[in-house]
Amino acid sequence: MNKKKFTLILIVFCFLTGLSYGQQTEDKRVKIEITVKDGNKTIVAPVRSATFSFTTSTNNVTTTDGTEKKEQTRNYYFSIDFERQNVALLKAFMSNKNGLDGHITMIDSYGKMPSRKLEFTKANIDSLSDQLTADYTSSYMSIVCATLIIDGVKVE
Repeated sequence: MNKKKFTLILIVFCFLTGLSYGQQTEDKRVKIEITVKDGNKTIVAPVRSATFSFTTSTNNVTTTDGTEKKEQTRNYYFSIDFERQNVALLKAFMSNKNGLDGHITMIDSYGKMPSRKLEFTKANIDSLSDQLTADYTSSYMSIVCATLIIDGVKVE
C-alpha cells in the first residue's frame, strides 16, 4: 500500500514540476528587439513589448497668399516597453536630431507564430519614462517617425 501511495505522489510531483517548468519557458519563446543604425554602429536592444499606431488628421492651413486649404498629415507612433533603459539606444536618439532609421522585429522561437518586422525612418523620441524601484525596473519610450512599413506593406 505504501508503495502505491509513494508512486502516486511521485507521479503528481513530476507532473506539477513539468507543468510549472513549461509555463516558465513559455514566457521567453517570443523575442522582440529594436535595431537602429547610428552612423557606422548598429544598436540592438531587447524589448518587452511594442505598440504602434497610425493616425491621419486634416488641418486648415493658411497659404502665403492668405487663402486657407485643407492639409492632411500622417502620424506614426511607437510605444516601446523595455525591462531597463538601454543607454546606447538613448544616446543614439539624443545625438541624432534628424532621426534614426531602424526596425522592430518579433520572432517566435518555436516557429508557431509568424515573425513580424516593423520598419521606420527618421524616428525621434516623443516621450520617455523610466521607473526604478528596489525590485523592479522598466522604461517606456514613445517615438514618432516619418514612415512605417509593416511586414513589407507601406502604411500611408
